[in-house]
Amino acid sequence: MVKADDIVLFVQVVDEGSFSKVAEKLSLTNSVVSKRIGRLEASLNVQLLYRTTRKLNLTDAGRTLYGKARLAKLAMQDAENAVTGYADEMRGNIRITMPVVSANLILSAAVADFCKQYPKITVELQINNRFVDLIGEGYDLAIRTAYLEDSSLIARRLIDSQWVICASPAYLTANGTPSEPSDLDKHECLIYKFESAGTDIWPVKIEGEDRQIQVKGRFHTNNLNAIRNAALCDLGIAFLPKALVHEELEDKHLVEVLSSYAGKRMGMYAVYPKSRQPDQKLKLLVAHLRDALHNKEEYYC
Repeated sequence: MVKADDIVLFVQVVDEGSFSKVAEKLSLTNSVVSKRIGRLEASLNVQLLYRTTRKLNLTDAGRTLYGKARLAKLAMQDAENAVTGYADEMRGNIRITMPVVSANLILSAAVADFCKQYPKITVELQINNRFVDLIGEGYDLAIRTAYLEDSSLIARRLIDSQWVICASPAYLTANGTPSEPSDLDKHECLIYKFESAGTDIWPVKIEGEDRQIQVKGRFHTNNLNAIRNAALCDLGIAFLPKALVHEELEDKHLVEVLSSYAGKRMGMYAVYPKSRQPDQKLKLLVAHLRDALHNKEEYYC
């Protein structure tokens, strides 16, 4: 007979990638973990894992079981989380992912403050620019600054993020200040290259209409901080989130240009799967992050 606990253990082994890590987390021995996985395989009469000295690989049967069992494990976690709001103290786990710039500016500190307010809540925060599969990777929440089209997700707008075109005073003194978007053709523009995005196209507004202009430049990077630093080094003109350069603009280390033409404004969203309605603690976290952003609204608008 298949034991549900063994299936949960199997999911944990796949997630961790080794018997020893799971054994350590659960205060078991490697041999106990191995025997229970063997018992599961015997009960199902299939091999689930290829075991080598270096890593574990799923068989076809293992992949099928893992896909279904992981959803079941998440459903059990959801059921547990759904009732935590009825306790005297808020408790439970939240897995969240957010991009580097958003985390560095405000949100990682806001998450830490949230943890201080709710000491019974455990937060796992992953910071990277990778486009995470929330459902497949088991995340409760993602912070995304993008145009959202995935119908399997629910998005709650936190704030709008204005982008600005800017350069250093030294660069503008040496090369002139553009007075209209077509002038950018004469300038060295700093190109943000994110994965396969066509990033030499900048959105602008001309006479109230959305337009796109192609820019050129020698400096290309997938990191917005590197774009900012290049602008501070007088290398060229940058198109960046205002929040990222707010202090530099205030201190006059960078100067905004073409302010009436800048046409890029993107919403920052809290995103979670439709299949996993937010419980009370997740709603509290989203509200906390929104308040943290709006407390520094001058950075974004």
